Amino acid sequence: MAQSVPIVSASENSPKIATFAVLDLETTNLPAYNNNRVGITELCIYAFDADLLKDNTQDNDASQPRALPTSPRVMHKLNLLFQPSMMVHPEAEKATGLSNYLLERESKLNENSAHTILGFLKHLPAPVCLVAHNGWYFDFPIVKQAFAKLNLELPSGITCVDSLRAFLEIDDKRKSPEPKLGSTTPETAELAPTEVESQKSIKQESEASPKKEINWQAINETTPQRAKPPPAEAALKRKEMADPSDYDRTSPPVKQNPKDFNSRRQLFTNLNCSKTKRFPPRLLYRLGNLYERELKTEPVNAHRAEADVDMLTQLMQHYGADFLAFAEEQAIPFTEVVPLGGKAAACCTI
Repeated sequence: MAQSVPIVSASENSPKIATFAVLDLETTNLPAYNNNRVGITELCIYAFDADLLKDNTQDNDASQPRALPTSPRVMHKLNLLFQPSMMVHPEAEKATGLSNYLLERESKLNENSAHTILGFLKHLPAPVCLVAHNGWYFDFPIVKQAFAKLNLELPSGITCVDSLRAFLEIDDKRKSPEPKLGSTTPETAELAPTEVESQKSIKQESEASPKKEINWQAINETTPQRAKPPPAEAALKRKEMADPSDYDRTSPPVKQNPKDFNSRRQLFTNLNCSKTKRFPPRLLYRLGNLYERELKTEPVNAHRAEADVDMLTQLMQHYGADFLAFAEEQAIPFTEVVPLGGKAAACCTI
């Protein structure tokens, strides 16, 4: 991937994200090895409702394998191929399966195709956040350069976030020895003052009130009464008894408490991830390797744009509310992305 640093600043107050647009590019070569000259051969975007991630609040646990996330029912898809303006490097051809010969009858990335992409993004419920793996240093600068050559810009208000950095930061937080927000243990939990006072008053009242004699004869001669369930529960019970095969035994998703989600967001405040570059352990956070490690499934058709987008979408669902929390704190306006080959502010590494 390109090693240039294209991000200049981050937004402190990121707006709420309505739609995630997951992006992946296939290119003719790696820009870093060709003086930042590169051609886009394939572009794919999957877009879905960001709130779908909020209901998934489970932390990753290797000892408890989870099923592969199911694709969102409401999913917008765009997949385009382009005739490149330069030779496809043999290594890129080997990885992507795309060659100049295969793409010679495709349209170039011109104004028509650019407006197709713009129309797709404008169709999505705003605010829209673009997501790409290593996107801050590869996909987003390349897209910005391609549109700049056509004197076009992405719709205002679009933000972007790098999933590679997101997964890295989330894993760091989950491995942290610090206690999780909102968690208590029997040894450390303390009662609130109001609860202590309440228990004291109950104890005092019970001690002050005279004990009543129990009429055991009346109790023994009384037929026990079964507690009546709420109407909704009773209706479901009747439906189950009438036709068990029609009864939906799956419990509804647990709704995320806004306070709990805000606590998750606070874990990622003041990180300024777009201004700092981290170098994860070699190959550990490569998309295919991460997918296989987290979802216990071998990737299929890696380095095909749609396959990579599908893998990234499943990983976002897998990380769930933590990914959404990171994105809402660390996403930056796409206008702040520096085009490939442009000048960027100095960036420190951590």
